[in-house]
Amino acid sequence: MHRSAGLIVAAALQQSIFSRLSLAAAAFVPASRPTPARALPRTRRELQAAAENKSVAMEEGACQQQLFGRFKISPSQIFFRTKHSFALVNLRPLVEGHVLVCSTRVTPLLSDLDPDEYIDLWMTVRSVQDALKRQYKCHSFNVAVQDGREAGQSVPHVHVHILPRHDGDFERNDDVYDELENWAPRDVPTTKKKLEVPEDDQRVDRTPDEMSAEASIYRSLMNNEAES
Repeated sequence: MHRSAGLIVAAALQQSIFSRLSLAAAAFVPASRPTPARALPRTRRELQAAAENKSVAMEEGACQQQLFGRFKISPSQIFFRTKHSFALVNLRPLVEGHVLVCSTRVTPLLSDLDPDEYIDLWMTVRSVQDALKRQYKCHSFNVAVQDGREAGQSVPHVHVHILPRHDGDFERNDDVYDELENWAPRDVPTTKKKLEVPEDDQRVDRTPDEMSAEASIYRSLMNNEAES
């Protein structure tokens, strides 16, 4: 009887000692730290912004390769992108800050763009102009579109030339149009028929009746367009 009681007491003491040792060991185990949330990858963030039609200022290498006509544009040359448009630096700038704004979809004519693409293109032009205005401390620009091959378009892809202008950057202010006429990237031929434009003092004013007759034709066209 006494021996059984002793065994019970010994077992109880052993269990108590084991419990204390377990608690002491647990005190030295560092608490597990919560895993920090991973930052949203930049590419996913940009895709999300594009899906929501938000503009994204691009960092070097932060976007996929883009076509400009048949030319592959390096991501490092694209500095701004929206849902339907992108802006890139120019291979052959006519003046400092001469850049291009293009439709994302490769198509030659402004009339090919749907309303969302068209509005997005010109809103992007305005945003880029605002940035260039701050960068080059200028208040004047040439904003030019050669809409089709006969208009001098060298790359069959909708694009808008934006040129910051300063006093005296061309000997004759209209020389910029000759330069734009001959502008072409890389190996695109630049041999084009020159449009002969008379000097201002050689141009003859039309009569008010001639101008009214022409305006009447266009007014009728616009009314028909609005009704269709």
